Amino acid sequence: MVPTWMHGIDFETLNDETKSTTTERYARSKFANVLFGKALARRLANEKVWVNIAHPGYVATNLIRSSKDVMGELGGSILHFVTSKVGMAPEVGALTQLYLATSPEIVNKDIRGRYFIPIANEIQPRK
Repeated sequence: MVPTWMHGIDFETLNDETKSTTTERYARSKFANVLFGKALARRLANEKVWVNIAHPGYVATNLIRSSKDVMGELGGSILHFVTSKVGMAPEVGALTQLYLATSPEIVNKDIRGRYFIPIANEIQPRK
């Protein structure tokens, strides 16, 4: 079965939790971030504003605190443990965003509407 987010954004069922999983909704939100960033970069192409898209990577933050609600006590505890061991520190996770916001290279090379992953590596998002 192809995940629903791969077909685009279905605005009719956007807020219907019975039509998609938590993972699919998360993926759809990431997809929307990329689409929005690219569209905004196009609209501001003639302005002194540089818009790019940053994926922070797997960062050990408190965002997983609600995982116990979704995965149960044991699943949430396992996810929290794994994240604490393999997730990047928030200070490292912020480096790509800091690079995009402060690097003179972005302005000098007129880098706009591009997608970056940790740490400040440009890649082409999947179709």
